[in-house]
Amino acid sequence: MTMSLQHVIARSKARGLINGSATPDLGQAMDVHRLLVLEGDARLASALLTFVLSLPPPAEPAG
Repeated sequence: MTMSLQHVIARSKARGLINGSATPDLGQAMDVHRLLVLEGDARLASALLTFVLSLPPPAEPAG
């Protein structure tokens, strides 16, 4: 099975977010999730979505 470069990068970013080696950013996580879904990587996309849903809500800006 061959993977596109985008797929390889999305998998790497997803794993980094899930295992804590990358700072969680909701926007980036959802972009990676979208790419994984488009590439047919449902298992990792599901794990990433579960991780994102476990994150605490973003802090409200002061002021």
